[in-house]
Amino acid sequence: MSDENTARHAECTVEFDGVDITSSIKPYLLSLTFTDNEEDASDDLQIKLQDREGVWMTDWLQKMLDGDVSAASSDGYKVGDVVQFLGGPHYKASTDKKANGTPKAGPAKITIIKQGALHPYHVIHTDGTSRVYGWVDASEISGKSGGSSSGSSEGGLKIRATITACNWHSDGKDEALDCGEFELDSINASGPPDIITIKATGLPYTSQIRQTKQSKGWEKYKLSGIANEMAKKNGMKSQFLAKKDPEYKRVEQYRCSDIDFLSQLCHDAGLSLKCTDGKLVIFDQKEYEGKDSAWTVTKDDKSYIKWSHTLGQAGTQYASCRVSYVGPNGKPIEGIAYVKDYDAKSKTNQQLEVYAPVTSKTEAKELAAKKLRLHNKFERQVGFTYHGDPGKVAGLTFETKSFGPWDGKYIVKQAKHTVTGSGGYTTQVSGRHVLGGY
Repeated sequence: MSDENTARHAECTVEFDGVDITSSIKPYLLSLTFTDNEEDASDDLQIKLQDREGVWMTDWLQKMLDGDVSAASSDGYKVGDVVQFLGGPHYKASTDKKANGTPKAGPAKITIIKQGALHPYHVIHTDGTSRVYGWVDASEISGKSGGSSSGSSEGGLKIRATITACNWHSDGKDEALDCGEFELDSINASGPPDIITIKATGLPYTSQIRQTKQSKGWEKYKLSGIANEMAKKNGMKSQFLAKKDPEYKRVEQYRCSDIDFLSQLCHDAGLSLKCTDGKLVIFDQKEYEGKDSAWTVTKDDKSYIKWSHTLGQAGTQYASCRVSYVGPNGKPIEGIAYVKDYDAKSKTNQQLEVYAPVTSKTEAKELAAKKLRLHNKFERQVGFTYHGDPGKVAGLTFETKSFGPWDGKYIVKQAKHTVTGSGGYTTQVSGRHVLGGY
């Protein structure tokens, strides 16, 4: 909660390999941008820092790249250290002035470091000796010193960020957006003025799922099972959110990375794949498009800062799709799906032809509808820039009115949240028109 009299502003919290470095980067922060994608692209994070004094380029950042994440903690501890809690007060928040009890002394693990906070260390007891669970002062812990770490994370440097809109609606309430965990992707330096740009991705480059080409035959697997096995092998989790789970007698992965192969299977099944916060998420866009709209925007309602819309034609004008297949018995199977308001007499109708292994006319028709959606979905697109809103995320639907041919229901295909070092906050929403009737 914030004071209702406090000017509205946004804050961001940043952790490198579990160490809270927010206070360390605050004097240098130009902007932090979190991009939340609906499908076919991993979420990403970008942090821009001014470096007039050369601190980041020549000192602190180099230590981070060498794995010395403890450089962010002036007391020498790092996340994961088991220390001796000396007994005394612990707090629910790092800024609280009222204690939440006084546990006995005992061993505890440091789980978060918030340098510069009133109570900078969050610790959790490791056995039954003490019941400490909360934020404590530096004077209340002793024992093991972290020193320099050789890299606490498996793979690349892990970065986690949270955006908080403080008193955004002048009601004292704060709204937070957990951006999730990312892996360091690249670092760019430019000047003058000297600027460091740190880019991180939700799908790690150090993981085999992205880089290593594999060859494997998958027999008697469901799509969810393939995704789950790939995720587990690469230290990730998987979520399957579609009602129908395609099953394969045998499917070949030949000299193809796991993520590319899984993406192709999803496309072939008319499903969508999203990579976010260490998870592979597979979902049916039609199901998401059918959900109630989260908000409505009209041309003159002043809820947005600016708008930009497009109307595309090339490659998006299929009126129907036919899926056909000749089964092992030599009998043909086919199914056709049509767009809403299909006019059989029109001379401009174009039909998308797809040859795919299906077992029935019903299955062929269902796949035809999904393929038709896949090719037609980007015909109408809208874009809005809002004052920051943590609630506007990819996958939500919204309505537009008074925009002429762009009126209708849309699904958020990308939400880009940007916080500036001065506390400004904007959210850019890109939406594509929801396809009804097929």
